[in-house]
Amino acid sequence: MNSKPAQYCSSRSKAEFEWIDSRLSHYVSKMTGSNWDIVLDFGCGAGIITKNKLLSHCSAHTRIIAVDIQSAFVDFAKETFGDERIEYMVLDVIKKTPSHWAKRFDKVFAFFSHHYISDFRKFLKVFREILKPEGYVICLGIASSPTFSVWLELSTKEEWKKYLIGIEKYIPFTHTSKDYCSTYKKLAEECGFVPIVVTSCVKTVTFDSEKQFMGFQECVLPEEIVKQIPLENFEKFLEDYKKVFKRYEVTYNTDGTVTAQHTFIEMFLQSES
Repeated sequence: MNSKPAQYCSSRSKAEFEWIDSRLSHYVSKMTGSNWDIVLDFGCGAGIITKNKLLSHCSAHTRIIAVDIQSAFVDFAKETFGDERIEYMVLDVIKKTPSHWAKRFDKVFAFFSHHYISDFRKFLKVFREILKPEGYVICLGIASSPTFSVWLELSTKEEWKKYLIGIEKYIPFTHTSKDYCSTYKKLAEECGFVPIVVTSCVKTVTFDSEKQFMGFQECVLPEEIVKQIPLENFEKFLEDYKKVFKRYEVTYNTDGTVTAQHTFIEMFLQSES
């Protein structure tokens, strides 16, 4: 992801926030009797979901530890979405899990972040280590998106392929797999979780304008890729980027809005006692 947290927040579709809110309400209602002393927000990004969505579903005494690997996003979160109950920090939990985090958290949340993880087994094992017995994990995010298809197509174009070498590592296996829910369920069980719910759904995501849509697409481009594209060629790249989207369930409507079909995934897991 690009280091443009303000643009990332302003260009996100309202539909994503509404979906997060509704699914949080649904799953939180299933956690009757569980503690809310301390929870982890994994891959918190700019903090907008942490502060505006997650916090409202927590109890009054809950402390949220919100982590992300990008310092620009964490700094923005502290400045823009700070709260006395939220502690933002730069940390790669998967690579370097603090030893004092063992069995520390009541719940772990991951919003639009788990698809960046290449080793999902390790991802779950880390969560198992830091969760208290019978703690919960909620992952809500992207399984498949037209964005990933566009990246793959552009990586075959003569003009752009040299800049998009390695783009595949940023695309989750769920984008091309048809049975990823079964895969995730099996991995969860092998890592010591009860997979209460692992499911997906297709949603229409609406952006208010083409500017908002393309602003979001620019933000989610991997920073490593963006750095490779010469500045003088970047506008041309974005134009080609926009054109290719029309072939992948993205519609530029007459009222100026842009709609895209995304497949969202939701996982509700409980750590075994």
